[in-house]
Amino acid sequence: MEGKMDEVALIRGVAKGDEEALKKLIRLYKDRVFLYVYGLLRNYEDSEEATAETFFQIWRSAKKFKGFSKPSTWIFGVARNVAMNILRKRRKEFKTFELEDWDSPVEDVEVPENVELLRRAIEMLSPAHREVIHLAFYEDMSYSEIAEVLGIPENTVKTRVFHAKKKLRDLVKELENGDKGSS
Repeated sequence: MEGKMDEVALIRGVAKGDEEALKKLIRLYKDRVFLYVYGLLRNYEDSEEATAETFFQIWRSAKKFKGFSKPSTWIFGVARNVAMNILRKRRKEFKTFELEDWDSPVEDVEVPENVELLRRAIEMLSPAHREVIHLAFYEDMSYSEIAEVLGIPENTVKTRVFHAKKKLRDLVKELENGDKGSS
């Protein structure tokens, strides 16, 4: 909890024009924000631009942070908006698709011994699935926090995570079988 309070204090400092507070916030979040927006944009230069723009937007809008959500939730929300604007500028559609209804419950994704295999499987997921996997597992956000960042209902988040884990499990099996076949 102390970390959250420190981050809230940093954002409040940024709101008052404290450049040192902004620098500390950037040090805390720049790598995480970059990885997140890279997952959305799939382009290094655009991701660098989005990361810089995220912190510029935080500098401009820190006064709007009311502290109702965790600082990380607010920061990733800003980063997502910036990334979506870049995607719109590129004239690429970022579709959120209707998920199929699956009857059978799925156990958790087994982490393969080969972490590279898991990374490759994640790369093969749709953008919507990669995004929820990143926020849930790498950023350790709750469903409600993810819903807030994405601006969608919590049940939609749960459904996306469920289907992303199923797809991830299937992809890992496919890749394992493909790797075994090519050795």
